[in-house]
Amino acid sequence: MVMDGRWAVASRVASNEGLPKWVKYMAGVEIASIPAFGDGAGVLEGATPGPRCWETPDHVWRSDDARPRREGYLPRELRIKLYGDVVALRRSGLTYGRIVEEVYRRYGVRISKSSISEWLRGVHSPYNGRRIPSLELLKPSEELAYVIGVAIGDGYAYRRRRTIKGYSDIVVGLKARDREFVEEFGRCLAKVLGRRPIRPRYMRSSGRYVVEVESKTLYELLRKPVDLGRPKPYVEHCERCVAAFLRGFADSEGSVDKNGNITIYNTDLRLLTYVRELLRRLNIESTGPMLKARRGTIFYDPRTGKKYTRNKDEYYIYIRASSNIYFYRNVGFTITRKQARLENYVKRNTSTPTPPPTISQTSPHLSSN
Repeated sequence: MVMDGRWAVASRVASNEGLPKWVKYMAGVEIASIPAFGDGAGVLEGATPGPRCWETPDHVWRSDDARPRREGYLPRELRIKLYGDVVALRRSGLTYGRIVEEVYRRYGVRISKSSISEWLRGVHSPYNGRRIPSLELLKPSEELAYVIGVAIGDGYAYRRRRTIKGYSDIVVGLKARDREFVEEFGRCLAKVLGRRPIRPRYMRSSGRYVVEVESKTLYELLRKPVDLGRPKPYVEHCERCVAAFLRGFADSEGSVDKNGNITIYNTDLRLLTYVRELLRRLNIESTGPMLKARRGTIFYDPRTGKKYTRNKDEYYIYIRASSNIYFYRNVGFTITRKQARLENYVKRNTSTPTPPPTISQTSPHLSSN
């Protein structure tokens, strides 16, 4: 007599022939109650039901089993606050038990001693690979304001359509021909993310320098189309942040002709209007925004020698000549060729020009709030 598959399994369970414990546990039935193959029984009569997935003890799970998804995680922002307090309390000499009670007193949340141990030993961390886990933990600074100004201009922040194994699907970066421009953007990015300076790499195919980082938080802040409500608190934090934002935007979208005339272009009329308001705060008067070219018109790019069709209307604002000196003192350019033309204009019209501001040095003309 040949036994069917179920009788074979049943006999192995009864004799414990090399089967793991989870098989015996999950069987949950008496071997004699299993009907033979072909009995026509759709349900095992008299069988004791096995445990459901959420009732199964941890020791019966194999490594390749799909575990039930955990629920009830605290928000990341709260876990990071708890993490900081746990580290500080431990450094002050408190035991695990006293740390548990102190955290509960402060936040009304009781964490386990095992979680405290794993945090302190570096086994786990609520940061989970993100240097800045959320916008709420992003601190305003001149470097961040400059990054915002560049990103909403020539910079980019996008999600990859195809995820590359081992890499994040988020990219924030800048590609430009001026090395000093890309270097400054990389320096400010590194300062914001709390990492080492990012060195730009040169792309021979396009003749441009590029800097890129993977930061989901910055992507949430800078993704296009830009919602001005997101970056405003960081841009308008103080006058120095306003100036840094304008410098980044002017590096991306501004131009200076041989006579020192400053023009800033963009296809977003609302954004240019906002930029003009910020310029006025620094006593820099401008005209516009005004229409430069309609959508659908063809323009020639002298760098590539190709013709392109505009997809959007293009607008511009023009800095009044009387405000060029204020723009030079309070904003300036990072790009050398643009700054040189502006300096030549200032030298022709003033006897002792004031050096332009930098992000790393305090300008006497701007007071922080």
